[in-house]
Amino acid sequence: MKIFIAQSIDGYIAGPDGSLEHLEPFGDSDFGYDAFIAGVDGIVMGRNTFDSFYEAHGWPYPPEMRAMILTHRPLPRGVPPQIGASEDIATVQAEFPDAYVDGGFIINQFMTRGAIDEARIFTLPILLGTGIRLFPEGAAGVEHWHLRSAKSYPCGTVEHHYDIGT
Repeated sequence: MKIFIAQSIDGYIAGPDGSLEHLEPFGDSDFGYDAFIAGVDGIVMGRNTFDSFYEAHGWPYPPEMRAMILTHRPLPRGVPPQIGASEDIATVQAEFPDAYVDGGFIINQFMTRGAIDEARIFTLPILLGTGIRLFPEGAAGVEHWHLRSAKSYPCGTVEHHYDIGT
């Protein structure tokens, strides 16, 4: 399972209300997202991330891209048929072994299970000061992160690409 996520210099992935407005100034930068998505077997997303993202953007992924939303609540009407819902993290992990995992809480759930094997973390040249952290206090998981590469972008963002637990 893989992470592809942006954080502020102070470690926040979203504002206090879950807002992702801080990402907008970086929207025209090419960070290799399309190639990344083409290389995964699906998307696993937390419910809070899904709700805020889907409401604002719909479902922009390829029609053949399967997804699983980790939730105990039913998904809204009109969600594309390739998007399912489950509250069983073990089943989701087995069904999507090479998935893109999105959402801070869900990332940490999979990290504690040792299921994340690759992370691309983009540090944006901004400070949010408050909000939702990528790794909350007390987060635990795999201790061995091996830097595969580091890259800087003209917009000031720095990408760290890690192999985890190998």
